[in-house]
Amino acid sequence: SIAALATALLAAPLSAQTLPARPAAETDTPDKTAQDTPKPGTPDQNAQGILVTGYRSSNVAAIEAKRRATGITDSIAQDQAGLLPDLTIAQVAQRIVGLALVPDFATSDDRSPDLAESVMIRGIGSSYNLVTIDGLPLASTSASSRGARIELLPPSFVSRIDAVKTITANLDPHALSGQLDLITASAFDTGKSTLVARASLGDNSTAGQFAHKKQGQNLRGDVTYSTLLGESHDFGLVVSGSYAHYNSSNYDDKPGATDSSYLLYDADGDEIDDYNDLSGTNGYATAARNQIFAYTDTVTRASGVVKLEYDPGSGTYASLYSGYFFQKEDEVRNEYLAQAKTNGGLSDQTETAGVWAQGKTSLGYSHQPQKRETFVVSGLLDQDLGATLAAHLKATHSRARLNTVRDRSKFGTSYSTSDAFAYDLSSGNPMLTFDDPDYVNDAANYTESYIQHITQRAAQDLTFVGLDIDRNFGRDDYGLGFDAGASFQTTGQSYDENQTSGKLLDADGKVVTLSDYVRSTRLATTDPDVDFLLIDDEKLRAAWAAAGYPSTDDNSANAIESDYALNEKVYAAYAQARYRSERLNVLAGLRFDATRNTIGLWAENENLDASAQASDGYERVHRRASYAYLLPSLIASYDMDHGLVLRAGYSRTIGRPNFNYYAISETIGLPDDSEDNTIAITRGNPDLKPRTSHNFDVSFEWYPSRGSMLSLAGFYKDIKNLIFTQNITVDNYEYEGETYTARISTPMNSKTALLAGLELSARQDFADIAPGLLAHFVVNANATYIKGRQTVIQSDDSTRHVDGLEGQPEFLANASLSYEDARLGASLAYSYVGDYLKSINEDSALFDIYARHRGELSAQMRVKLRGSITLIAEGQNLTRSSIEYFRKMPKGELLAERSQKGRTFWLGVTTRF
Repeated sequence: SIAALATALLAAPLSAQTLPARPAAETDTPDKTAQDTPKPGTPDQNAQGILVTGYRSSNVAAIEAKRRATGITDSIAQDQAGLLPDLTIAQVAQRIVGLALVPDFATSDDRSPDLAESVMIRGIGSSYNLVTIDGLPLASTSASSRGARIELLPPSFVSRIDAVKTITANLDPHALSGQLDLITASAFDTGKSTLVARASLGDNSTAGQFAHKKQGQNLRGDVTYSTLLGESHDFGLVVSGSYAHYNSSNYDDKPGATDSSYLLYDADGDEIDDYNDLSGTNGYATAARNQIFAYTDTVTRASGVVKLEYDPGSGTYASLYSGYFFQKEDEVRNEYLAQAKTNGGLSDQTETAGVWAQGKTSLGYSHQPQKRETFVVSGLLDQDLGATLAAHLKATHSRARLNTVRDRSKFGTSYSTSDAFAYDLSSGNPMLTFDDPDYVNDAANYTESYIQHITQRAAQDLTFVGLDIDRNFGRDDYGLGFDAGASFQTTGQSYDENQTSGKLLDADGKVVTLSDYVRSTRLATTDPDVDFLLIDDEKLRAAWAAAGYPSTDDNSANAIESDYALNEKVYAAYAQARYRSERLNVLAGLRFDATRNTIGLWAENENLDASAQASDGYERVHRRASYAYLLPSLIASYDMDHGLVLRAGYSRTIGRPNFNYYAISETIGLPDDSEDNTIAITRGNPDLKPRTSHNFDVSFEWYPSRGSMLSLAGFYKDIKNLIFTQNITVDNYEYEGETYTARISTPMNSKTALLAGLELSARQDFADIAPGLLAHFVVNANATYIKGRQTVIQSDDSTRHVDGLEGQPEFLANASLSYEDARLGASLAYSYVGDYLKSINEDSALFDIYARHRGELSAQMRVKLRGSITLIAEGQNLTRSSIEYFRKMPKGELLAERSQKGRTFWLGVTTRF
């Protein structure tokens, strides 16, 4: 496929701007502070008129953005963000040093891990890192996390992405490892009317393999128009729109998704009681279950952006920006689950094999479409007041909505010897062999467990306003300067869920079987003689509707127990002082930051009469959570001449708890999709404290030429009150007169955590050092090593030391090689994320789940057809790298989950006028 792609692309030349050889950078240019970064829409005079349209010029723009910052900042510039083979801003951002892209969902979640991904900065996930647009916050469409869902924003929307890793007093301290700032495009970037349009067709290697309906072709398109208005060209206008339609399928093996997946037994054939004491067992793991999810997804994204700017060149700059972002994800999930009866039914056990005397099989279906919408309007004003005084006013309001529908149904057999199976663990992935495949393949042996209709709605409204005044604080000001300001932010978050569930009965009043509701298509399982049967949910749901939607369940408690409305107010004031000379730049600041949360929710009261319906046992309650901090920062840089720059900094930052951590009273779900006898219980914790971190940073940078850079940075974080999700398994849990195994999840503060790391980054434009063919190449490579350690509280109140934070890889790496001349352009990019701890279990370290290292290779080639028209071909995940999790058992690693991820190709055309 790669050879065919390359052959097709070499048929014609590429449109690209070739820059002349450049002189070495002027090493006496002083660094700029964070406040000195050019205002959105203001041309950077130091950029010397470089228009960011090619691999070479985007390399220069990223180097200049890093060099002019006071603290440690790494960037990726517009051409990469707009033209690399990346579908989302999150995929673009992962190419920055110290950043990685990791799936949002864990093994126990029931949405495809291929679609939702979050950006991790220096070993800490998106919930505790700040995402801003032109320095302003954005409402999140997430129902549970503070992390902004930046995959909604198309790559063409931004001109540059800055990863700010040393936080100054003027920035929101909710940036435990850094701030991801998306810099929007400006009409003043080009100084003339410009129209850029792109359209692409794509194909995913896995798309449609499970779908019973044709998925169609992948599509991408965007157009951006910018122009200057007015007689003096004081006004700028940018109008942009984008559309994408993306199909995928995902075969997701989940044999180790739950703690009961791999069990250990003693010499008498009984499961051991304490998984922290393995002295009574031979260490042979059993495979008690095997689960497969088959996902079919169609994602549609659309956006519209309008930005109006005013820059008369007299110490005034103003902009007004409005945007709308839309995503609809139409996801279908089919489930297959084989389970063993683990009480006394194990025989013929060896280190890698065994036989279960009884088992059962469950089949599930879920159609779970999800719609996300975000609307934002932002404005900023920078005004020179004279006498080196300047004022800066900024404000934004954004509204985010998330609507999810889950239409689910389930069928299953009962425990019997007909469902008995043997397992083989020799490959690390349980392979099952059933005693009676004909029984398991017969739809008549499956009876309905439930049919459900669930709606979930989350909404967030965010308003921010900030004002600061500075003196002698501009980019060209030297000597002593001051800056002081204040801000206010209010966020309203709400969540509402409703559920209807029941069972369909036949003419005899018995629960229906799968016989009349099974599809003809059947998928494979780990036993070649056993089929993965698919439920015809449409036919089943139509029969349920015809019967009048009979409900056999009391869903009144489900409709209110997870609902909440929360309001958070953040008050902040700060002051900074800066001293700047030709070589030295020192910035010291202090921020006061106070947070007030008010939460309204429903809580169960045992004194209330719930005999009529379960919701009568709930009452409306209110909670409050507040905290305030003084947060110092000190950052310095020194230009040692000859392109050598030394930086160092200290700051204290916080990580506010996710809203749902405060708000959930106690949510008790129906038996989950994994096991009929297991219920999931989620409990909120109003006593949570925010994470706090003391951050120490140092970097040594060398800029030998304008297109070259070498950087070595070190960081150390001392984190208190680390927040993690405590997962406890409780046997014989009584609920509504039945006995279950309960998995209880509660957010908790752990004691301490430490994080230290090194970042090595290099960029080289060979036009600066080599003639001929080599002069057309640009190399960008970076690597990050992170070492973490934390102390967590176990379910028995003991403590355990854990190497690494959740979601923190020990090693990250990125590399890209680009070629560009007047006729042809090509880029090859590789990203690598090492093994990391995915989730911590507080019952035993044996139940911790780890993510397997993975790398992705992407490529792009550009060919000029004629005039301003360019053909672009792109390939993503060329090596078809899968997403994999594993458990560390006494005799070796065993698979927890392996999620298929397809190879994607795009062929498109772009034009620029």
